Amino acid sequence: MKQTVYLALLFLFGACTQYLTVQPQGEVIPQTDEEFAAIMHTRIREIEGGEDEYIFGNMESVIRLEGCADDLDANISAGRNLPSYAGEVINIRQSSYRYYWEVIRDCNIVIENLQGRDTETARGTLTAAYAMKAFTYYNLLRIYCEAPGQPQEQLGLPLVDHFDITDRPLRATLEQTGAYIGGLFDKALAQGPQDGLWLFTEPVIQAGKARFLFWMEDWEGAAALCRNLIEHSGYRLSTLAEFPDMIGQAYDKKGEVILRSHINNSSELDWYFSAIKGYVKSRPASARLVALFDNPSADVRYACSLDAKFYGIKVPEMRLRLAEIYLMLAECEAHLGHTDAALNALNELRSHRIAGATPLSAATLPALRSGDRITEDALGRPLTPLMQAIFDERRRELFLEGDRWFELKRNGCPQWWIISNGLKYTTRKYLYTAPIYKGDVDLNPDMKQNEGYED
Repeated sequence: MKQTVYLALLFLFGACTQYLTVQPQGEVIPQTDEEFAAIMHTRIREIEGGEDEYIFGNMESVIRLEGCADDLDANISAGRNLPSYAGEVINIRQSSYRYYWEVIRDCNIVIENLQGRDTETARGTLTAAYAMKAFTYYNLLRIYCEAPGQPQEQLGLPLVDHFDITDRPLRATLEQTGAYIGGLFDKALAQGPQDGLWLFTEPVIQAGKARFLFWMEDWEGAAALCRNLIEHSGYRLSTLAEFPDMIGQAYDKKGEVILRSHINNSSELDWYFSAIKGYVKSRPASARLVALFDNPSADVRYACSLDAKFYGIKVPEMRLRLAEIYLMLAECEAHLGHTDAALNALNELRSHRIAGATPLSAATLPALRSGDRITEDALGRPLTPLMQAIFDERRRELFLEGDRWFELKRNGCPQWWIISNGLKYTTRKYLYTAPIYKGDVDLNPDMKQNEGYED
């Protein structure tokens, strides 16, 4: 999906060890602010055109994630365009590993050469580079590293600040990787990003950092950022009347949407994205997801998500919305023991989604169900009625936005099986973490592969 052309620039690259190489063979590295800006604008156009899979994600990213998760019933399929379980896409995820590093390579080119330049173009370009690098590392973290448990001991990612053909970067710890990614977000924010031309404005970067801190289980840090976004970003939750138009937009970024993929219809891949929307209708929603809509006529999300036969009709785009900020805040507050604050955030979202919603209280939370896939929270503790309510709301709200797979991963990595073509396929715990590109491991014996893929 990449047809990137760089101004007076050609870098030869291959696997993880080769993306570090920037020793041009008779080519000229950009010199002016405008030439460096062109590198970032190429990446921005890919996000806006729906082509990017690595910085923010796109429709193709969504359907792979949704196909591997459990919101769509993989036992009932009218077609084979969606993966049925994680094992089917392992090779894709392994080969995709190197392409994330191409983005990081581009960002590093800009960062290394533009630091200290004090022009508006340089600052905007540098902001975009730091932000893109932070978002890309965050995606690598979620896909290729285990969910946090003991970050001082868990494997993280190579931390790459510059290119060197002789370098063989090894994996840092998860704790070190987290500190590195947080620093990238901070450096992007330090540029004072305001210009929407560069896509990565202050609310976008803050929301991205909130997601990252939430994944790393920094509940206090994530909650503080979520509160700041709710109070000062200028975004507000879409109302019941506004929700269908906001969520049904084919290209536009409306209402509470802070960032989304595919905000223009000029991509030469639009024919493919139209086909992807059809792929979603090859598999109905799972019965457990449908049952979560206990009052479908009152919940605006139901009619915007499912048709009469329970097939998904929601546009399957990657989105970063204020609703997710409220959901993260609710969970952070719950982990911090602030039950009333968690319920306040949850009830505020519900009031914008369910007509006549009765506020939930600690006494009126639905009782724990049996048989649910997620049975423990991110800290390995048994679910409480409050945490179950937050998870349920998140599942209803973020259906077909590529969220559910990572919810399963960070909350216990539950194992389950499906039947496809008369065969049984099991999503095992190790499949939640994709393998590092095999070429990197073969080339460097000190590069550690993820558990389950060593042989």
